[in-house]
Amino acid sequence: MLEARAKRDPAALRVLVEVANESGMSAPRLLSGTNLTADQLDKSDLEIEAWQELLAIRNLRLFNDDVGLGLEVGRRLHITTLGVLGFAMLSSRSIVDALWMASRFQSISLWFCKLDFDLDAKVGVFTVLDHVLPMACRPFCVALGLSSLQEWMSAMLGREILPLSTTFKFDRPASAAPFERHFGTNILYGAKANRIEFEASLFVEPLRFADHWTRTWCELQLEQVAQRRASTTRNRVRSLIMGAPGAIRSEEEIARELRVPSSTLRRRLRAEGTTFRTIRAEVLHAFAREMLISTSMTIDEIAERVGFSESASFVRSFKRLQGVAPGTWRRSERGNSTN
Repeated sequence: MLEARAKRDPAALRVLVEVANESGMSAPRLLSGTNLTADQLDKSDLEIEAWQELLAIRNLRLFNDDVGLGLEVGRRLHITTLGVLGFAMLSSRSIVDALWMASRFQSISLWFCKLDFDLDAKVGVFTVLDHVLPMACRPFCVALGLSSLQEWMSAMLGREILPLSTTFKFDRPASAAPFERHFGTNILYGAKANRIEFEASLFVEPLRFADHWTRTWCELQLEQVAQRRASTTRNRVRSLIMGAPGAIRSEEEIARELRVPSSTLRRRLRAEGTTFRTIRAEVLHAFAREMLISTSMTIDEIAERVGFSESASFVRSFKRLQGVAPGTWRRSERGNSTN
């Protein structure tokens, strides 16, 4: 699920500013509404929130809707752009080992979408599940994600790697040449899934920069970052609700779990720019979306699972946050998603 206020490294946003500038869009215009400036992005200790990067992507799409810009941003997100996580992946034993590291610290990566991976004797397939993203950002983020994924594969193996095939749910762009140069010619547009497929042998090939001690040091650093980002009151409240969606119904129950008075909990959340009600609504909405996509449960069953006493209240809440009723959203998403 996508958490709008999740902390992120600004590396991808820096590259986004660079690509936008080359396409004629100024940094202030790109960052409009994000509460960020280009000068702030130069700070080494800066952390941004997911909504700020997504808003910048939306601003760029409104200025220039060429999905090839997402491809270009992805090409420039070299594995070292990931910082400590990138070096942890480079020093892993194999790509399978590196993927385990990346999945463990996904909250520190530059990914927005959920990434599924399947490996058999012949092929390894990455599938990007983009339903958590705002509709306007999906094609851009998918192009960015798959192109950066290929860049990282090539960096870890020390040579240019072309996929066996690449498929996109979006239509063929007006200028498809950059996609063919990057992914090769075996590309399908208007497909049912966003996927990229590589030879299976690549995933178990020993990596040339494998180093146990470097990887161990990087892992310790990543654990510290993950712990720091999770230490906010908002994240602690979110984790408690995620642990029992629908079961914890009141602010008072959460306050007791955290062993603080309700007034203290409210004050701390207010200082972080949110409320218990907002956090609970976000978490339950995200759970509802996941169940609508991945299960055959009825609307009534999902409403009960996420803690609504009646389905009508759930439908109203979902429509207020998503813009459409849950049944309508489910049909739309399933029509555009994988089998």
